[in-house]
Amino acid sequence: MKEHWPRQVPAVALDAAAIARLVLPLFPSDAVRAFTLVGGGLTNTNYKVSLAQRKAPLLLRLYQRGVAPAEKERAIDALIAPRVPVLHFFGLGEANPVTGHPYAVLDWIEGPDLQHALQGMSPDRLLNMAVRIGKVLAAIHSFTFEIFGFFDANLKVKGPIDFDRRGMLAYLDQSLMRGPGGERLGQELARGLIAYATAHGDILGGWLRQPCLVHGDFNAANILIRPERDDEIAAVIDWEYALSASPAMDFGNLLRPPFDGNAAFADALARAYVEAGGFLPKGWRRIARLADIFSFADILSQPHIADVVIEDARRVVTTLLTTKDDG
Repeated sequence: MKEHWPRQVPAVALDAAAIARLVLPLFPSDAVRAFTLVGGGLTNTNYKVSLAQRKAPLLLRLYQRGVAPAEKERAIDALIAPRVPVLHFFGLGEANPVTGHPYAVLDWIEGPDLQHALQGMSPDRLLNMAVRIGKVLAAIHSFTFEIFGFFDANLKVKGPIDFDRRGMLAYLDQSLMRGPGGERLGQELARGLIAYATAHGDILGGWLRQPCLVHGDFNAANILIRPERDDEIAAVIDWEYALSASPAMDFGNLLRPPFDGNAAFADALARAYVEAGGFLPKGWRRIARLADIFSFADILSQPHIADVVIEDARRVVTTLLTTKDDG
């Protein structure tokens, strides 16, 4: 779904001298041979950097939302790398001497993200992909915490958050009634969403038995694969929105278009997730669709939002309100 969303801020332009100044302190005997601005991502700036002596390229990332997301991403890398494929941090700077942005140097994965690989993917290959994703999601959600909430830079939960019916209604009131979300969504849809959450919000409690690590932006654009290795998942990237929450939020994010109408994909995903140790409650797809509203309520309340994003939000809410319980 996010493939058509525009960047939130312009990419940061760097020349060869700037690239070298940021990367070479970690590789002092080397030299920059080539670099390319990498597309994808809505906020941060990414460069693929090739060095003269190092065989494998590097990823240079400038964090454009401050140092906290960078520190959180590094902490998650250190925590989950034994079980989940992630990018390795060679170094992290709180502020760079060129532009002032926090920045990191990471390993580069030579392979497409799933979003770009989907075109032309056969049904059998897609089901194989669903199995791989289910196993990775189970591994992510195996990291548990004491309470629900947002992380600080050291993955300590800063304060408890309610992800149940009460929490959703409070968040919808803040976003749609007190914020700009209601006008953007349209009053009819906004009222329908609040009525739905009021009537059915208790189902969220069926997936709140243990706070766990949730990616927070788990979609095809953030899954890198290796087609030459039977679509092995090479890395799950961009952990800036990670939090301690319900697994339903990651499932809801993943099962947006283009996967939302693919029952075979959802079934294969679910089987693999459970076989790998994950828990799915009865009616898990319906719970996931409702839990995804937390993300869209946040998106709709942002100061600036593109028309295409608003249209996608309306589509997701309409699907939630019109789809029958499908297990």
